[in-house]
Amino acid sequence: MKESLKSLLLASLTGLLIVLVGVLWFEPAQGNATPKETEKVYPISDVSYLIDVEFVNIIADGDQIKTFFYDVADLFSRLKPQLAVSLLNLNDAEEIDVQAYYAARRSNSIEFCLNDRLSTTTLLSVLSNSDILFTPKVDHLKSIMISADGIVFFRGDDGYYTLKNQPIFTDITEYLDYLDIADDIVYSTVYEQFNIELSDAVRYDTLLPTAIETDFKPIAVNFETTADNESAVLLLANRVFGSRLNFVRRFFDVNNSIVMLYGYGEQALKVSTDGMLTVSNKINQRNATEANLLTDLKLAIDTIADYNLVADRLYLESVELIDKDGIAGYTFSFGYKINGYQVHSIAGFSGIQIDIVGGQVQLYKRLHKSYAQTLQTDEVVQTLPIFAIVNKQSNYDRIIANYINNHPDFLVDGRSFVKILASLENFKMLYIDTGDRLIPAYSFTVENVRYYFDATNFSLIEEEIS
Repeated sequence: MKESLKSLLLASLTGLLIVLVGVLWFEPAQGNATPKETEKVYPISDVSYLIDVEFVNIIADGDQIKTFFYDVADLFSRLKPQLAVSLLNLNDAEEIDVQAYYAARRSNSIEFCLNDRLSTTTLLSVLSNSDILFTPKVDHLKSIMISADGIVFFRGDDGYYTLKNQPIFTDITEYLDYLDIADDIVYSTVYEQFNIELSDAVRYDTLLPTAIETDFKPIAVNFETTADNESAVLLLANRVFGSRLNFVRRFFDVNNSIVMLYGYGEQALKVSTDGMLTVSNKINQRNATEANLLTDLKLAIDTIADYNLVADRLYLESVELIDKDGIAGYTFSFGYKINGYQVHSIAGFSGIQIDIVGGQVQLYKRLHKSYAQTLQTDEVVQTLPIFAIVNKQSNYDRIIANYINNHPDFLVDGRSFVKILASLENFKMLYIDTGDRLIPAYSFTVENVRYYFDATNFSLIEEEIS
């Protein structure tokens, strides 16, 4: 009887051991489901807030142009529903000449200058929260303008248009009257500021500040998460891996970045010393779904919320259709702003990138900073700051050298300086991320080169060839 009990007990213990070993050995490899158990994130239904303006031009009294590199008074946000409805009729728009567009702008008007890296189809789909079932006659929209009499104009990559039969406002002064912009810096066109002749009418669109923006100063920033911030890393790991964190292997790579692996590489998290966060997942091909812009974009936004890391203000920067191992998807890139200005990284990446493949999150990459404090600098008192930038000998020499590369027959003489000024386009103000601080910068293009200049001393920070 005792031997029977011993045999039974031994068999039970052996069976229990097999079960426990089986759990430990096979648990990490079960399926491809995302291993997390966090609080429920309710799906996003409205993604129109992701469309942001590059800058806003407010034209009052016919001659005073004020430019804002943020959505001043949330005008664009408030007018998005009406704009979306009107722009769905853009294939019925009438093409006009450039003079008609700028004549309308010189009256009381609001001009929203857009990120033209987004296709018109993407722009309309996100603005209206609906699939676009027609092919827009304009591939990319550069600006949308509402004139004093409520007519909607827009500029595409190949011309200017108006929706004369689709007015959405009878009077826009109600949107302008309460704006306290009397003390803001006036902007003027290249032609007006330098009194030079322009053969290319498009450059009438390039507005330049007439004075220094005194509140545009360097700022110190905080890193969101770094490899040496143990509590922040663990918080992120819990968000990514949930209750299965015990099955995650952790180690350091050659750059002292923290790498965490779940199972046999089904999911990985990497946190670098410079604050870059990367989460990658294997795609379950059996569960793959067709690529859909809005559905995949909403999944991307849900993922950002799920990881509980939110930038000051995210906006949709670009969308790219991708294919991985025969499965279609999208790469969504999101930029962010601090104090209303876009943040640009010298290293080439700033913000969030999410790859949605087959309806699943394949890659999540994130690098951005948060505002800490304004850093004081010696005041630069300067009118016509863009003239001062080009007039600085080292900057002028560099711009001329690049210009000659594009025009080998270009003759450098007394008129070269004016030629460069007349070639300025695409001016904007933004912050340059240099690591522990953000540097205020003026940026413009000449020919195919974009230049970034320190707004405090006018020195060249970097240049990019487009």
